[in-house]
Amino acid sequence: MALAFAACVSAAHAEPFKGTIEQVIEKMRDYSASNNTFQVLSKQPLHIRLSPKMVAAETSESVKTELLRAATYGVYRTFIHTHVDRVQVTARPLLMVINGEHREFVLLKKPSATVSVSRAKALEVARQTLQVTSFSQLVDAHDMWTDKMENGRYVNRKPGLHKLADDLDVDFSH
Repeated sequence: MALAFAACVSAAHAEPFKGTIEQVIEKMRDYSASNNTFQVLSKQPLHIRLSPKMVAAETSESVKTELLRAATYGVYRTFIHTHVDRVQVTARPLLMVINGEHREFVLLKKPSATVSVSRAKALEVARQTLQVTSFSQLVDAHDMWTDKMENGRYVNRKPGLHKLADDLDVDFSH
C-alpha cells in the first residue's frame, strides 16, 4: 500500500515533458505543422507562429481572444517543455473559407498577436499573475493545464486572459 502511494505521489510531481519546440507542439496536439497551425519561423532566436482555426462569422473580440490565448500558450508551452531562454510568438488566424463543397484554410496577416519574452520575465509574470513559483506548477502530471494556468487562459476567470497577456506585453494589432 505504501509503495502504491509513493508511486502516486511521484507521478503527481513528475517533471513536465521536455523536448524541442517541434516535439512539444506535436505531443500536445493543439497545433501542428501538418495543418499549418504551427511553424518555426526562426530557431535562433526561437520565433514560432501559432494559428488558431477560425471562421469568418467570428466576432472581432472572439478573434482577439483566440489570438491572445495562442500567444500565451506559445510562451508557456515553450518555457515549461524546452530549455530555451527566450521566445517570440506570433499568433495569426487561419481562416476557413468554404466555397460550395470545397473548404480551404487561408493564413491571414492581420489581426495578429505578438510577444517576445525571456524565460525570467515569463516566470515573474506567472509568479505575480498566476500565483505559482515554477513553470512546472502550470501543468499536471499529464501535461494538462492546472487550474492556476486555466485562470489565465479564459476571460471569465480571474486574473483572466487579458491580464496575463498584458503582463507579458503581448502586442495585438488589427
